[in-house]
Amino acid sequence: MDCPGNKFLPFDAEELDESSMWEIRKQIGESEESRIRCLQILRKDLQSLKDIHPCLEEDFLLQVLRIAKFDPTKALQKILKFYQHQDKLAEVFSKFSMSLQKAGSLNHIWVSPYRLENNSLLVIALGGKVDYSVYSFEERLYLDVITIYYSLKNPLNVVCGINFILDFSGFNRRTFFEHTPKRMKLFVESLVDFPLRIKGYHIINHPSVFSVIFKMAYSFFPKKIRDRLFLHPNDNWKSLHSHVPPDILPEQYGGKLKQSSMINAFERIAELDEHYRQQMQFGSLRNRHLRQSMRVISA
Repeated sequence: MDCPGNKFLPFDAEELDESSMWEIRKQIGESEESRIRCLQILRKDLQSLKDIHPCLEEDFLLQVLRIAKFDPTKALQKILKFYQHQDKLAEVFSKFSMSLQKAGSLNHIWVSPYRLENNSLLVIALGGKVDYSVYSFEERLYLDVITIYYSLKNPLNVVCGINFILDFSGFNRRTFFEHTPKRMKLFVESLVDFPLRIKGYHIINHPSVFSVIFKMAYSFFPKKIRDRLFLHPNDNWKSLHSHVPPDILPEQYGGKLKQSSMINAFERIAELDEHYRQQMQFGSLRNRHLRQSMRVISA
């Protein structure tokens, strides 16, 4: 059996060969001239806002500009929408706390050690594994959010995007009732309003009752993302493998990788938490104190 590394980039790769990067830059309108010009425009527009304390760091601004294909107006709107959603999250997350041990023990998010052919990251979330008698939906959401946000530190994840597999093995009655319309809307907004390029959202091992949850979530996604939502049937993984090659999947999904080779997203949970809280310093002046005082995970 060939090593997947011969065909697929490792998950922690941060750049492509020059030819591939040139093609991506061409698609998103990135050049040395556009970077300088758009960064200048976006910084000026953000500094002119009276009620926002914006992050002006180049890495963050480039992250959003790349998602917006170097349209400063679209980038500004994305940042404002992102800050609006951060305020919503702060109001939710400021109402609870959990220990570092509890946060790190859920272990429901895993990353494949290899990327897809389009170089997008592959993240696997075990949605049915969460015991909602131990964890609240909001606690789980916080862990989801800080994991996704940390992944965007890697510029390759920004330009190439992320594929999600959501495994609902173990989905039960308690899990069903935790997924209220209000919570699902907040969950979907956390994906859509982040400066994040979603390449695919693959749902597997779902019971028949899950169709109610799916229809609810589907209504909250914009059309562009709806076209990337896939509800895979139980067909010996043929449907899933038509989108995600078995070379980069663990054996439990008909893949060629051992589960032991998968990357536990919570190995550095304290680092994920700190990175997210640093970014929560920025946003509306109205909720600045709430965001800055928020501390969900404690030692």
